[in-house]
Amino acid sequence: MLTTPDPRMCGVCFTPLEARFDGLGLWTPVYTHPEREPWDHDPKPVPVDDRVIRTCDFCEHTPGATAFLTRKAIVGLTPTGETEIWAEPWSACAICAKHIRSRAVHLLMDRAVAMARHPETGGPLDRPTRRVLRREHIKPLFMKFFAAEPSEVSGEKGYLK
Repeated sequence: MLTTPDPRMCGVCFTPLEARFDGLGLWTPVYTHPEREPWDHDPKPVPVDDRVIRTCDFCEHTPGATAFLTRKAIVGLTPTGETEIWAEPWSACAICAKHIRSRAVHLLMDRAVAMARHPETGGPLDRPTRRVLRREHIKPLFMKFFAAEPSEVSGEKGYLK
């Protein structure tokens, strides 16, 4: 049975961290910052608390307004063969949450690709890069997300109070 690591945030910038591990619990997970931007410090994993700063996990640029939990774990392999678990809960801005509620995966992917920025210049991506991003990264992950049966967190467990 797959054991998932406890969620962690960075004790420096309060960003939720991603966990990479062998999936069997044989070695301690390695926590890393999300790859959406360059980071000026190494992650300092600490348990998640109310200082956490959530951005939308789908478009990555707007503050998270609500949260979604999945019934099944979302697991992938890194190019080096490590197991990666995408952290829960999934934070979503108001626009992405609307697409998730209506199960409009293509609208969600369109928004994520449109909001993506070049990691070095911060400018928009060119068309070939957007195509590769959508086909090789965003679509597989978002399809796994929907296959994992997401449900919105309600009440005080959500991010906005």
